[in-house]
Amino acid sequence: MQITALEVTVRRSAPNPTPIRDALQSLPGAGSAQVVVRTEENISGVGEVGFGRVAGAPEALAALIEHILKPVVLGTDPALVRQTHEAMLRETEYHGSFGLAMFGIAAVDVALWDCLGRMRGVPCWQLWGAARKAIPAYAMVGWLNYNDDEVQRICAQAVEQGFRAVKIKVGYPTLEEDVRRIQVVRKAIGADVRLMVDANQSLTTKEALRRGRAFQDLGCYWWEEPISADDVDGYARLAEALDIPIATGENLYTRADFARFLRRDAVDIVQPDLRRAGGPTALLQIGLLADAFRRPYASHGGGPVQLNIMACLPNALYLETGLIAPNSPLKLRDGCAAIPEGPGFQWE
Repeated sequence: MQITALEVTVRRSAPNPTPIRDALQSLPGAGSAQVVVRTEENISGVGEVGFGRVAGAPEALAALIEHILKPVVLGTDPALVRQTHEAMLRETEYHGSFGLAMFGIAAVDVALWDCLGRMRGVPCWQLWGAARKAIPAYAMVGWLNYNDDEVQRICAQAVEQGFRAVKIKVGYPTLEEDVRRIQVVRKAIGADVRLMVDANQSLTTKEALRRGRAFQDLGCYWWEEPISADDVDGYARLAEALDIPIATGENLYTRADFARFLRRDAVDIVQPDLRRAGGPTALLQIGLLADAFRRPYASHGGGPVQLNIMACLPNALYLETGLIAPNSPLKLRDGCAAIPEGPGFQWE
C-alpha cells in the first residue's frame, strides 16, 4: 500500500480584535494549514498546524508542504512513518530543519500516524504501546490582558470544571506586579490547587533568578521559560540556583536541542511543542530521552494528538489545555484527562 495523495488546505481566520497577550507578544490568531494524506485504498489521515500570530504564515506553510514535502511523501509506505519522517528532515536540511520546515513536517507526521491508526482501526497509543489511560491536566487561563476580576473569574471557573492546577502568565515590568498577580489568582483558586507561572522568554537571567526566588517562596509549582529559549547556559544557572523546577522546551526545534539541555542539567521539566519539534515521531523520542534523564514531560498545548503521545510516556506529568468548552470531548476525572479511544487521533 502507498500514499497516493497529499492535499494541503489553508484555513484563514480573522484576527481577534481583543487578542490574548503574554509578556512577549499578543496572539490575535492567523489561521492554520491542514494536511490530508490518502492511500490507494482511500484511507485518509489528517494533520493540522495553527498559528497564533504572523499573518500569511498558513499560506507560506502550505506552499512549503506542497512543493518540498509532498514529493517526499507520495509513494511511501504508510506503515513506515518514521522512515518518512527522517526523509523529510533530510529534504529540508539544506535550508534548515526548523521554523516553518518543522511546522510542515509536524502536520504531515500527524496525518501519517492518523492514517496508520485508521488503517489498523486503533488509537495511535495502541500502535506505540501505552503506559497509562489518563493524564493529569492543567488549565492555561491566566493571560496578561485579563484584569484582576477577569483572571480570578476564569481561574475559578477552571477549578470548578475539575482542574487541580492552573497556569498564569507573568513578566510584568516589575516583580511587585508579578507577585500581586499570583496573590490575586491564589485567592480565587485556593491553597490546594497547583499554580504554575510562565514569563515567555521576557527576562534576563539575573532578573529570572530574582523573581524565581520570590515565586518559589509563594509556592508556585514551576517557573516556565523565563529567559530566551536557546540560552542553555542561563537555564543551567537557573536550574542549579533555584528550588522551583525550571520548565522549558516549547521553542526548541530538535531532539538534539533537548539533548543539549538535558546533558547540561538545564531543564527540570521538558515541554516540547508538537509543531516546532516536528510531530508525534519527534515528541515520542524527546519524551523517552527525557525519561532516560529522569525528567518529567509536560505538553505545550493539548488535544488528542498530545494525549495519545503522553499515554505512551511513563514520565508524562501534565497535559496543557484551556477551559473545557461546552460539548468538548475532553473529559476530566480527578483532575485527569481520559485518553481518546477513536482510531488514529480521533476522539471516539
